[in-house]
Amino acid sequence: MQRTRTSLIATGALTGLLAVGALTSSAASPAPEAGFDQDRSAELAAEIDPSEPKSVILLIGDGMDDSMITAARDYALGADGRFALDSLPFTGAMTTHGLKVGPGPDYPVAYVSDSAPTASGWSTGKKTVDGRLSQGPSTAATVPGEDYRTVLEQFKEDGKLTGDITTSEITDATPAAAAAHINARACKGPADMATCLPAKKANGGKGSIAEQLVDNEVDVLLGGGMSSYTQPTDAGGGQTVLSYAQQQHGYRVLEDKTDLAAVTSLAGGPVLGLFAPVNMTPMNNPLVATPPPGAGSTTTECTPAERGDQPDLSAMTEKAIELLDNPDGFFLQAESAMIDKQEHSTDICGAIGDLVELDEAVEVALDYQAEHPDTLIIVTGDHAHSTQIVGGNTDGKLTATLETADGDPLTVAYSTSDVGSDHTGAQIRVAASGPQAANVTGVIDQTDLYATMLGRTPSTLPGPGAPQPLAPQAAVAAVRSIDRDVVRRAGLPVSVAAAGASKVTVQLLSKGRVLATRTVGRTGGDVRLKSRRAVTGKLVVKVTATGPGGSDVATRTVRTTR
Repeated sequence: MQRTRTSLIATGALTGLLAVGALTSSAASPAPEAGFDQDRSAELAAEIDPSEPKSVILLIGDGMDDSMITAARDYALGADGRFALDSLPFTGAMTTHGLKVGPGPDYPVAYVSDSAPTASGWSTGKKTVDGRLSQGPSTAATVPGEDYRTVLEQFKEDGKLTGDITTSEITDATPAAAAAHINARACKGPADMATCLPAKKANGGKGSIAEQLVDNEVDVLLGGGMSSYTQPTDAGGGQTVLSYAQQQHGYRVLEDKTDLAAVTSLAGGPVLGLFAPVNMTPMNNPLVATPPPGAGSTTTECTPAERGDQPDLSAMTEKAIELLDNPDGFFLQAESAMIDKQEHSTDICGAIGDLVELDEAVEVALDYQAEHPDTLIIVTGDHAHSTQIVGGNTDGKLTATLETADGDPLTVAYSTSDVGSDHTGAQIRVAASGPQAANVTGVIDQTDLYATMLGRTPSTLPGPGAPQPLAPQAAVAAVRSIDRDVVRRAGLPVSVAAAGASKVTVQLLSKGRVLATRTVGRTGGDVRLKSRRAVTGKLVVKVTATGPGGSDVATRTVRTTR
């Protein structure tokens, strides 16, 4: 696989880079002695914003725990690299247990949960049982519980736009929990309702998951799952769910990335993108773990999959934000679902590819937040999985080995089953940036995210004598020379680091003339600056970081060659 990001700097190395006053040309963080003795208290204090968020972007890596994040990071960036999701200023751990059916009112604890109760947890702020979507526990799996209002529904009720996107079927558990209420996650379409009979529309219920999603009039629905929407409804009239969505709710149906690119606003009605019959194709071809000595080798690399006309998650995220952006704010849930599904298959390359793609979507969100600081970004998973980084290819029931960006072997093991792999009950990563992001620190439960996304009662920060906002700092790295045609066609690669900033702008100039302008996240990032015309001679890269404590400018001179 071509490495997804050839970063000149690691985002997580911000403090050390600024402390030593220069950036390196390596993807690795500097050594601990290179300025890591600088205290970060003022920097973190400047990130605290107790105000209620206007918009919320929730990014979910299904099955994404710290072990899977580390494996993907080691492979794509090397052991000292950092993802964009690692750069979010506030990080904590999140518990994910659920409940079991029973007589109640006190239900037994399920220490290992599936995606239905975990996604319902942050969507509703309440625990429920395996297989159940935004509906409370009950005496048996086929007995419906109480419907719980979701974050998405509350945003909708408040008059805000909403979006729900995924790389699985849009009717799968995680996206479904945002805007559907049903006792069994398997009840995706009208033909799948054997275990959800009270919910059938013919029986006076809310219908299948596919029907509920469009009845809730989510403004942007993107993912796979066309097969659920081509099923006939059971309420009569001979309609499919798809035609019902179009005729009853005015949905515009998108079938590939060309359709997605062509939509520029919601003025023509909500959009329903169904880009695959069921789940969308993972980003990478599979490398499936096998019994020792395992699959792969010390020189094995992942290879990109042929995905046809399917958009990737970062493209769907960028388009969803473009469509939802408005003065009143919005809620968007975006899920990289195939991490989990490829972990179940012990496919390490598939899981890595879709975790790296989730990180690309995080970058898209951070780019938006750089210009809209009233946006809360949360990045987390729904539950842990059994992917483990191990010492060698005999250290597990099933193993696979890859060559990392460091050039060294990485072996992962799966040991929960003799064939395939399953969830575990470990706590997982949660990280956030923006208003009320500090609420994710420490150890929280995933139900706590519900109150944070809806906006907690703002607290009052300390008054006079409290630490003052950190004066912004900026640093920039780029090559010293580059072919002018490369600048025009592919762009000049630039890495930026910043601290204490609420906005970071990067410009490419020639003789004082601005050739290109980009914004990056508040802590920096990687961009490519393209010039529409070939320019010979000296170029200047100018980075301006502005924030509560003032502004700072960093420049870098680059010479073009013919």
